[in-house]
Amino acid sequence: MRNTASATTPRLLLAAASLLLSAAALAQQSPTLYRWVDKDGHVHYGDSAQAPNAKPINPKLLNSGEDSSAGADDEKALAAKQAECKTKADDYNRFKNAASFTETDALGNSRTYTQQEKDQLVERKRQSLVDKCGAAAAAPAAPQS
Repeated sequence: MRNTASATTPRLLLAAASLLLSAAALAQQSPTLYRWVDKDGHVHYGDSAQAPNAKPINPKLLNSGEDSSAGADDEKALAAKQAECKTKADDYNRFKNAASFTETDALGNSRTYTQQEKDQLVERKRQSLVDKCGAAAAAPAAPQS
């Protein structure tokens, strides 16, 4: 009779070693991590691409400083949005604080807006600011002491 234990032992060892090597290879693979910025300029991370502008990133480089390009585009976009919001807020405040509006066409004809027309124009500027930058951007500034 043949000793089956000695014949199957190398096979079991080989199968176990193969299984361990496969597990080690899977453990070394980094999960895919995505980074995106929403319309309000907030940065998000996730394991699935939740937005059209989501970009895969290497999670090992997040705190190493090597992935400096990942945030550069987002920082530029945020700075551009902040600049646009400031321009819209300045424009709204200029219109809101104007005593009256006079419009001159290309032929030199002038027309002064009525109070109702001025109010409508100011409201359009306010709504444009709120749509782009949020309600807080159109709130009156707190008095400085």
